Amino acid sequence: MARYQFWIHDKDRNGQPLDEKILKAAEEVGPTLTRYREQEVGCESTANEILQAAVEAASKATRNTRIENPPGYITSVYKRFVDKFIAHHEKLMPVDSEFHEDLADSQSVNSFEEFILNRLLMERIVKTMDPETRQIFNWKNVGYSVTEIAKELSVRPNLVSLRFMRGMQKVAQTLRLGSQGQK
Repeated sequence: MARYQFWIHDKDRNGQPLDEKILKAAEEVGPTLTRYREQEVGCESTANEILQAAVEAASKATRNTRIENPPGYITSVYKRFVDKFIAHHEKLMPVDSEFHEDLADSQSVNSFEEFILNRLLMERIVKTMDPETRQIFNWKNVGYSVTEIAKELSVRPNLVSLRFMRGMQKVAQTLRLGSQGQK
């Protein structure tokens, strides 16, 4: 079985180039660093996303101050991000399917108006997506796995996750800006 290949994008989510020393340091320590609490993170692509976020944060920090030890700084930021991620996920409580069925039965749509409003909101979200994000969203919605989508697009699975995550962040930002303008 092949070893997971960590991939770090050379630009941040705003399209700004990342610091080259930070990128180089991340490539050196990434495979070792991502073993930190890997069982609790549970997914290599999630570890890759956290690593990308740590690299972006470290690169942003280099704009304000000089970092003497880039590998150590990335390690510190990555571990803090992982700890925060795990703390958030520990708050989630797994439940069995019987609980979900009871919840679904008790949470039926209260009104036709609520159903229409939810439907309109979903359409607005989908219309706000760029074509690539919409395509990935549609495939995921019908049950394709990230691996299957990656094969379809001829890219690595972690790149599909990264593109989708960034696309959804742009949608959220667009919707936030739109709702602020309506106030």
